[in-house]
Amino acid sequence: MTDLTAAPVRRPGRRALFPEAVPDPQGEAARAIASLRFIVTLADRSITIDLTMLSGRKALAQALAGALWRACQVGGPAGSVSTAAAYANALKFFWRYLDAANPSVTRLSDLSAARIDGFDAWMEESGLHPNHRLHRMSKVLNLFRLAEAAEPGCLPPDTSRRLMYTSDRPGVRARPRDAYGDDVATALRNAARTDLTTLIGRFGEADQIHISTLEDAGRTKALSVAHDGAMAVIDAEGVIGHRHPVFKRLYTLRRESGLPNDRLIHDLHGRRHLLAADLVPLMVLLSLDTGLEIEAIKELRSDCLKNPAGGYVEIEYCKRRARGAEWKRLRVRDGASSTPGGLIRKVLQWTDPARRRLAADTLWSHFAWGRLTPRVLATTQLVVSWTERHGIRDEQGKPLRLNLTRLRKTHKAAWYRRTGGQLERFAVGHTVAVAANHYADIPTLRHIHEATVADAMTDALDAALHPCVLSLEQEAVIRADPDKAIGLPVSGRAAVDALFSGAQDVWLASCGGFYKSPFGNEGDACPSPFWGCLECSNAVITARKLPALLSFLRFIRAQRQLLSEADWITKFGRVNGRIADQILPRFSAAEIEQAGQFAASDPTLIYLPPEAGAP
Repeated sequence: MTDLTAAPVRRPGRRALFPEAVPDPQGEAARAIASLRFIVTLADRSITIDLTMLSGRKALAQALAGALWRACQVGGPAGSVSTAAAYANALKFFWRYLDAANPSVTRLSDLSAARIDGFDAWMEESGLHPNHRLHRMSKVLNLFRLAEAAEPGCLPPDTSRRLMYTSDRPGVRARPRDAYGDDVATALRNAARTDLTTLIGRFGEADQIHISTLEDAGRTKALSVAHDGAMAVIDAEGVIGHRHPVFKRLYTLRRESGLPNDRLIHDLHGRRHLLAADLVPLMVLLSLDTGLEIEAIKELRSDCLKNPAGGYVEIEYCKRRARGAEWKRLRVRDGASSTPGGLIRKVLQWTDPARRRLAADTLWSHFAWGRLTPRVLATTQLVVSWTERHGIRDEQGKPLRLNLTRLRKTHKAAWYRRTGGQLERFAVGHTVAVAANHYADIPTLRHIHEATVADAMTDALDAALHPCVLSLEQEAVIRADPDKAIGLPVSGRAAVDALFSGAQDVWLASCGGFYKSPFGNEGDACPSPFWGCLECSNAVITARKLPALLSFLRFIRAQRQLLSEADWITKFGRVNGRIADQILPRFSAAEIEQAGQFAASDPTLIYLPPEAGAP
């Protein structure tokens, strides 16, 4: 029994250490509220939020500015500077509504539920897309919730209850981005691989005075000395500017030698750093090979490779949309530059001088706009230039307008085809529901789904119309005891004897009811086509019909020489599979060989109406 009166055992521990001075956020918040202007820093990027144009309602503007400031702090709903800007724009949009319809609202206590619904209706009447309306509505309501949390009771009761839902107006199911087709994906991958090979060659020659714009037979010693001086400046200072005396001298000497100077600044820095144009093929290749979101690729850090083992490595990346689980890892192949791990190692090698110069930990440190920068800048024009330079075309043969966000869908579509549509294996990095709705249900994969449905219906029809085939042993057992005729379309000794006697034979089978056809009215003759017996529930196929079946099979295979493959499959593919895959395997090889010899000796076994040979 435990002694509850005993003193608790003290465990050794470590002294807790706290920062000597923690800045008080209240002062910063007060300044932001008073000025309606503050700087937001999220994910190593900064943006200035300016709400000074929200005039005329100072009390309301300051309350919502405080809510927006709190939303932009660590742990708030604005996880990136783009989301913070979207919150600010939504608030400005709400202000336009107040100016147009409710000029009397000057503080939070004046805001009623009817006015919030009016904002929703005003956006709908202005022609805003339903999904854009819902996004702006949700951001404005989030700010009201934060304002109420900071000052409980500041909103009227009906307004507080109205904050429990976003809108009672329906949205529109967003059309998921489609994947690129296999031809476009192959063209993108080949173009990116070509540029990667060029980059490897460019950096491999970094210690040699060997660059395309400098290869000229008339190059003087002074030109070589000037070039070496420019490279020495880059090595010492990281970059060299257009106005640097060393660059000016090199520029002048090249012009006097008749050498082009239009890309001189890029060619010089390209021997030591990645250029902005180099990032596009590298990111395209990494996204196509891994399926990482393009925004996650842009934010990769220099320590993103984790746990290398057995030819594989994990890529650690941040997916900011996954609230609460932003940091994720993806295991990929590791090795040469043809693998994702090897490609990232190459980039780390090439960007190391720029990272050391910038003291940055971002993967894509590079030279752009005359300076070294630690992050990927605007890529729209670079993407256009890259696709135009390689002449990449879309599925319609037009110049491709490459959307980098569709590359993940392209990778996922290829993986979906490789996994045969197994969602458990396909859902990597998200739930099965998201995999089905956002990555599998896209136009590029629709033909796979339609073919699957068609195959399933064909299988169901084959199962329902499976012919009744009796081997010689089964026929003998039923002849001896008709009560064992389970599965036959007839019952009783008289009916079984009639079935096996040949009295009810049709061309390819014995018929259990020629005047009780499932394809026509009872009492009328069977209207089925001449080989429809193979799919009829009344048909019973015995060894006696093997010669006729083999004769017919020989005929339809001979037709393959006269028809195109598509036409032959449409006309004879089904009946060919019925005989070859479902009927003949029920008989022994000796029985089939004997029946084949009999069929070859009696050409009258087969009777074909004119439509059998019609094209």
